[in-house]
Amino acid sequence: MSISLRKENEEMIRTLVRSGRRPHTVIIEGDSKEERDGAALMLAASAVCTSPDKPCLSCNPCRKVLEGQHPDLIIPEPSKRLKSGIISLSELRDEYLSQVSIKPNEADTKIYLFYDADRLLREDSQNTLLKIIEEPPQDILFIFTVEKAKALLSTVRSRAHILTLSRTEAVDEESDTIAEQIADGIVKLYEYDLLMTLSSLTKKEQIEAVLAAFTEKLRLALNFQSGVMTDDPCAKKIARKLNREKLIAVIEVTLSTIAKLKTNVNLQLLMTWLCTQYRRITWQK
Repeated sequence: MSISLRKENEEMIRTLVRSGRRPHTVIIEGDSKEERDGAALMLAASAVCTSPDKPCLSCNPCRKVLEGQHPDLIIPEPSKRLKSGIISLSELRDEYLSQVSIKPNEADTKIYLFYDADRLLREDSQNTLLKIIEEPPQDILFIFTVEKAKALLSTVRSRAHILTLSRTEAVDEESDTIAEQIADGIVKLYEYDLLMTLSSLTKKEQIEAVLAAFTEKLRLALNFQSGVMTDDPCAKKIARKLNREKLIAVIEVTLSTIAKLKTNVNLQLLMTWLCTQYRRITWQK
């Protein structure tokens, strides 16, 4: 199997690896399933790669990971006796987590790769994993792929490094400009300007496009804090003003607002509410 990632997503993984500070738990969210799965495999390969420039994706350990045949790569699968696509708690504990204390076979690290963890793991399974993630063995790497990290328990997210992959949607110039104005209102603490910018949005399609553009800038800012370079000056500005916790909270409330647009909601009241939420999150000490 070969990996074909967009340049920015591949660089994100390599930057994390080169930093020498690879966390024990990584959540990969955003973009398409194909990109998430590819990024997860690249990160897994980096943990076993024998090349100085990890991951080389061509050495024998890397090839084993890409083919799903490395003995230190564990990929939990949905329970065959269940039709819901989840893994049962008993199978998770007995077939997979029972191996946690066993040393890796060939590499220095044992990797647990949970594809589509937001669908695979129920709350009880996540809580069971949490007990290990809180105090993991040094030779363990947990990787979770999810469409949105918010789908996992906050206790799991708080103990993980979240990588948000870049998206492919093109952003129109007007939406991008208004998204920058929203960022300015937050960064410079201009409540009036922020409220006026949000209040100027009067159509659902326009609001969705602007908030999608703003969300992308927030994700770029989050990745920038993790060492992934960006050419977007607005994203850099946000990253320097808001800490990681506030960035994640702003992303979540923005996505929640986009979801509310699908309901019969008063747009003016929604934008006023959003302004209040941005102020609450970003201006608190």
